[in-house]
Amino acid sequence: MLATALVLVAAVLHAVWNTLVKFSAERLLVIASMDGVALLCALLAVSFVSPPPVQVWPWLVASALFELLYRALLIKAYRVGDLGLVYPLMRGLSPLVVLALTLISGGEQLSVQQIIGILLIPCGMVCLLWQGGGGERLPWSLLPVVGLIGLCIGSYTWIDGQALKLGVPALDYLVWLTLVSAWPFPVLAACYKYQGLMTFWREQWALGLSVGLCVLLSYALVLWAMQLGSVAEAAALREVSVLLVVLMGMRYLKEPFGRPRLLACGLVLLGMLVMKFK
Repeated sequence: MLATALVLVAAVLHAVWNTLVKFSAERLLVIASMDGVALLCALLAVSFVSPPPVQVWPWLVASALFELLYRALLIKAYRVGDLGLVYPLMRGLSPLVVLALTLISGGEQLSVQQIIGILLIPCGMVCLLWQGGGGERLPWSLLPVVGLIGLCIGSYTWIDGQALKLGVPALDYLVWLTLVSAWPFPVLAACYKYQGLMTFWREQWALGLSVGLCVLLSYALVLWAMQLGSVAEAAALREVSVLLVVLMGMRYLKEPFGRPRLLACGLVLLGMLVMKFK
């Protein structure tokens, strides 16, 4: 029950920071600011945690690489597609990736009911390919980008789960993962958009701070939940954020809410109920 509550809170935070990123016209600066805040928090916390064991470092570095690719692709995807279309498609693929890696590795025993619940979530995302989910169609050229984002999310989620199984505390892992992964985008923005970055922090510092704290806390809660329970189930339950993002896109970005998006949200909710109510 605690693991489920942690994942659901993380889903809310994840939906909020993605909506804020999409809402901004300067997404590179938002991502850079987000990572800058996370990096500062990690630097403040590093003296209170222990370095991960040697066997954890390959997993940690691999997760960081997938996260960096995910951020770069996210900026590209949000330039073109609706939040309520891009976000569910990319998030819907990640539980499939985690499920496949979990079954292949044999690291967890999942019940048939859990597997069915997990599979219902990406099935809902397929609905969004029908008539653009009730709004504008996503350009076909962007589908590989969105698919690769989903692959990155699923991969680093599964990798994080494997690292935590080696016994490293979730907070220690998060701090060191942040130190490894959170510096490239702030450095990139400082080198190529220095004036814009300074202006952004003068005028929109609250946005940068909010996104940074949301992403860090969301990640911390998911790691904690994965340490308490099933990695595959946590990855699937986190997709409740899809429901929130579609509603936020409709409310704050004036995006349409057609029947395909409603059906997609319904299948996500059904998948969660199938997994959790036995």
